[in-house]
Amino acid sequence: MSQILHIDSSYSGSNSASRLLSVKFINAWKERHPEDLIIYRDLAKQPVQYINSTWVKAMDLLPEEYNPLQQEAMKESEMVLEEFLSVDRYVFAVPMYGFNVPAVFKAYIEHLIRPGRTYTIDETGLHGLVKEGKKMLVITSRGADYSPNSQKS
Repeated sequence: MSQILHIDSSYSGSNSASRLLSVKFINAWKERHPEDLIIYRDLAKQPVQYINSTWVKAMDLLPEEYNPLQQEAMKESEMVLEEFLSVDRYVFAVPMYGFNVPAVFKAYIEHLIRPGRTYTIDETGLHGLVKEGKKMLVITSRGADYSPNSQKS
C-alpha cells in the first residue's frame, strides 16, 4: 500500500484545468490501486502560512532554542513537512499564474526546503535527504492561449 499526497493549488475551483486533470489521474489511480491511501490538501481553500521574519530566524536555531513565537511559527511548517516526508508519492496540480506558480504553492514549497531535514550542504555540495524512490507527478496548466498573435502574447 502506498500513500499519495495530492496537492491542488488553483483558485479557479471547478474551472481549473490542473485541478480537473489531477482528479482524473487520482481517480484512475484509485481504480488500479484501491488499497492506496490518498491524502488531499487544497492550498486554495486551506493555504499554508507565508514565511515571515520569525520563521526565517527560527531556521538558524535548533527546535529546543525556539522562543514561544518561533515555536508557533514553526508548528504548521513542521506539520506540513512531516506530512510530505511520510508519503511515498506526490501529485501536484499547479496552474500557471503570471508565468509562475501560485504564490500559495510557492509558500508550501518554502516549508519543505529545510536544512538538515530535506537537504544538507557540505564541501562536496548540496545533498538531498528525502528518502530515495519517492515518485512525483506535477500536473501543470495554463488557462489562456499564449500562442503568437493571441490576446495574451
